[in-house]
Formats: sequence, structure tokens, C-alpha cells
Amino acid sequence: MTRSLPSVSVVVPNLNQGHFLEEALLSIISQPNLDIRIAVMDAGSTDGSLSIIKKYEQHITHWRSHPDNGQAAAINEGVKILPPSDYVCWLNADDTYLEHGLIKMVEYLEINKQCAAVYSQAYITDSNNHILSEYPTVNFSVKQLSRSCIICQPATLIRQSAWENSNGINASLHMCMDYDLWWRLLKQGEIGYLDVFTACSRDHEGTKTRNNKEQHYKEAFNLLKKHNGYVPWSWCMSRVIETQIERRNIFSKIGIKLKAAYYFLGFKYIK
Repeated sequence: MTRSLPSVSVVVPNLNQGHFLEEALLSIISQPNLDIRIAVMDAGSTDGSLSIIKKYEQHITHWRSHPDNGQAAAINEGVKILPPSDYVCWLNADDTYLEHGLIKMVEYLEINKQCAAVYSQAYITDSNNHILSEYPTVNFSVKQLSRSCIICQPATLIRQSAWENSNGINASLHMCMDYDLWWRLLKQGEIGYLDVFTACSRDHEGTKTRNNKEQHYKEAFNLLKKHNGYVPWSWCMSRVIETQIERRNIFSKIGIKLKAAYYFLGFKYIK
């Protein structure tokens, strides 16, 4: 009897990211040896995104376009509306998977049944797909997770059972909903680390993190108090460093490499 392919639900939230959306969709569609279900949750884009969605409609299980309650709510909605799968994930419309990225994470979870989720390495790229740096990932431990979000969201995959038992994403969060989810998934099993590159996270002027740093740190600090009991010094230092980078207008490749160097030194050598 032929074994069915592992199934993966991929939700793509989008709002006026038409200049990146096609690349994101193609990076999903081209993943081999998987039964992929795609939900594109468009929040009423006016930039031509709909023409791109319709272009690939035959590969998309579900899509809609209307104003919604934000990215987190849209992701939850997308997971619920898709047929139940073995694994779930989301890919923001400005991010991409690398070739065979999803299947590598699926294979990891197929072997490591004790894991509720897996994360892997990722590149940080600019608007033109130039690699700016590697995302500063390290082997998982609660201590490392408390020091910073060592997990790059597009390079992650979650068991649907663990997702359901965790009640998905906290839709009241707008900046750190993924960081909160990693903490809650720990109640469902281990979080595995796959030391290969599987995705690219795009850094550009339109990203929420770049344009809402104060809200990002406010949410992160509140989550750390909730899940970890206190805010480690590394988060406070990161906030100071990012503030100085912004004040000196050190953007793009230089700024990102400075932050990556800080994370590397802090996580690997400071106990």
C-alpha cells in the first residue's frame, strides 16, 4: 500500500505586499514530495496582489480578500479553514522558503516524534534577495529562548495537533505572536533544531518590526515576564543597541550585521 504524502497547511497573510507575494507563493508551490494546502489571507490589498493570487489560484486551496482583524487573527482563520493536516506553518508574503526547505523540516518531525515543532537556520535578505546575514539561531534551550527570539519564524514547522492544543496564535498580539507561541508550544513537546538553511526572512523598510520597535519590545517584555518570570539583560541591551543603530542611521547590511554579531557573542559566550 502506497503511503500518502505528509500534509502541510501553509497560511500566507498579505496586505499590499504584491511586489513580494509571487515569489513567496512560488517558493511554497515548488516544494516537492508534500501534500501542501495553501490559504492566502489577504486583508483587502489595493496594490495588485489579487491578480497574483488569481494567477496561482489553481495551487491555492483557499483565499479571500477583505479587511480583517490583523495578521495573527488571519493566520488562525487560515489554519481553521484548511483541511486538517499533519503540520502547519505560515509564511509572510515577503518571506520565502528555500528549495526543499519544507520537506527537510517535515522529515525532521517525522523522525523526532517527541517534538511539537522544529526550527532551522534562515538567511536575512533585502528587497532584492541579497543576503544580508544569517539569522542568529542556536541550539534550543529555554535559557537561550529567554535571551532572545532565537527562532526565525519562516524557518519553522509545527505539528497540527500541537497547534490545536495550544489554541494557535494569540490574536491580541501584533508583534510577538510567534515568540509567545514558541513558549506555549513547550507544553506540547520539545522544540527541535535543524541545523540547515530552509528559509529567508526579508528585512525591508515596510516590515512591522522595523517600524514598530517600541511596541515590539513592549510585547516581548510582557511575554517574558509571563513565561519566564523576568526580562533577561540581553533584551535590554538589544533595545539600547537597536536604538543607537537607528539614531546613527545605520541601516540594511551594516546594522543587521552589528545586531547579529551582538546576538552571537551574547548567546554563545555570555552565561
